Amino acid sequence: MGDRTGDGVAQGTRGMAWLVRIRSQDTRAVIGSGVLLGGDTVLTCAHVLPDRTSPVVVEFPEIEGAAGSTATVADGCWFPRRGEDRADLALLRVHRPPPGGHSAPLLRAAMRDMRVEMCGYADSVRHARGAALAATVSLPFGERVQLNVAPEHLPRRGFSGGPVLDMQDPPGVLGITVTASAESGRLAPLTMAHMIPVETVLNYLPRLGGCVQGPPGVEPSVVRGGPPARLDEPDYAERLAAWLADRDGRPPVYVTEVRPGSGRDRTLRRALTLADRELSADAPAAGSTDPESTVPPVGSLDLAVDVRNEAPEKAAVRIAERMNLKGSDPARVLERLREVRTPLTVAVLGVDGCADPARLLELCGEFAERGCRLLLVFHRAGTRIDQRAEEDLVLRHRMGALAGRLEALDARLRDLARAGARLSGVDYPGPAVTRLHMDLAWLRHAHRTGADLDRRRLSGALEGLRRRTSRAERAVESAWEAAERGYGRRAELRGELRAYRRLAVRHGRIEDIALDREYRAAHEALHTGPFEAESAARAVAGYTGAVRRVLGWPPEAGGPEAGGPEAGERGPEGAREAEGGVR
Repeated sequence: MGDRTGDGVAQGTRGMAWLVRIRSQDTRAVIGSGVLLGGDTVLTCAHVLPDRTSPVVVEFPEIEGAAGSTATVADGCWFPRRGEDRADLALLRVHRPPPGGHSAPLLRAAMRDMRVEMCGYADSVRHARGAALAATVSLPFGERVQLNVAPEHLPRRGFSGGPVLDMQDPPGVLGITVTASAESGRLAPLTMAHMIPVETVLNYLPRLGGCVQGPPGVEPSVVRGGPPARLDEPDYAERLAAWLADRDGRPPVYVTEVRPGSGRDRTLRRALTLADRELSADAPAAGSTDPESTVPPVGSLDLAVDVRNEAPEKAAVRIAERMNLKGSDPARVLERLREVRTPLTVAVLGVDGCADPARLLELCGEFAERGCRLLLVFHRAGTRIDQRAEEDLVLRHRMGALAGRLEALDARLRDLARAGARLSGVDYPGPAVTRLHMDLAWLRHAHRTGADLDRRRLSGALEGLRRRTSRAERAVESAWEAAERGYGRRAELRGELRAYRRLAVRHGRIEDIALDREYRAAHEALHTGPFEAESAARAVAGYTGAVRRVLGWPPEAGGPEAGGPEAGERGPEGAREAEGGVR
């Protein structure tokens, strides 16, 4: 979204006429951001506003010539923060709307692992037209979603209420940024950000449904008639809640028989309703009066699709839509899905009533290999798949999970290879990871063909491969820790060399041949070939000691002339003072 700058900020907000800045009416300081909806309404976080009744000033920096306007909270649209991760939403009514009737494209989507951008305004950001900061969606449970951000991309004060965008062109608004913990006066630095997804917004503000694109996560036919008034089968509800929460070592595939209209059917609908962010408000009693162990986490379900009397490809199309794969041709949807991991939690209802159940189960195997956790619901007694077929789906999920871990290792190894070219002493466990890839490919072939391995041996071989993958991950992290130490030591020595070089220049010693020879040796040790910490430290110590000698200064305490072990690690106090604190 525009060219990146050195501080991790992108000037990428042009063309987003619906992006607004919110100022205090009293101080004119930037207090938040927001998105314009329907031309005259602004969605933002409640905590950026002074209170429920005080007016604020809304500005429209992306609309040429548009004047700012006062705005106040609309009736019934104030939901202050409850606890650490609930509510914090408000709708503002703009008293003098800008021309054009601009409205942000709110978008429902399953976002796990998705790359996104947070947009907003802040007094500390030098770009007058706003800034965009990169992030990756992380933990999905709860009304909010955690965003992983690099330290240089942490949102500034004033970003709360601003949009979180997908990486499409044009972008869709997946939710709004909330950084309340950083703006509430706490001293601890912000190390992560959060967003309030569109589904949570609709939970509190259903009136915005007309502004939202994308189908709901749970199809209306799945939860027909609304949530049940009572909990029919507590034991079954506990099993569903534990599986949706992915706790207690539950398998990634859950196969169940549910007769339509039964107590078990009502219990299933209750679980799916409570697990969906958009629908969870429809069953408040279940969340407050039923046993906690029967209540699945909000946001633990990404998709529920009913495939009765439908072609099996319907499930694939709905997964693609839920993953925000825009413009995917239904005839090519499987190819699109095979190109990406799909770590979604999906409930497929009416498996036995599908137009082609066998084809559907094969597609479910592909979904499992791409990372999907599957809740497969059969409606007729005796039609569920046998244990062998269920175990097969679990095996495919395990193989897919290992493939995902190896792909992540490959990405880390690419960065580690670059570090190894710059730093000596950095181990490169690439060959071990290559062997893991080869062994996984062989196990997948054995699974497809049945060659040489029975199911029990295949499961054991996968477990051994998982343990070896864990060891490889630890080896890569250890190598990265060594690389980071090397980069840090190199930066420290480079800073020391620069400080003494400036000191020599200031004292007119730039033409000293012997001094220049020492400097070139140190510079080469720090900038040419792989960096070796001990030899580079000796070279820098040689130069710093030579500078001190020609200036008539005593050897630095612990320096090479004094025989200390940490030669050249610190510049002289006098040099730091002379250089204005340069290190």
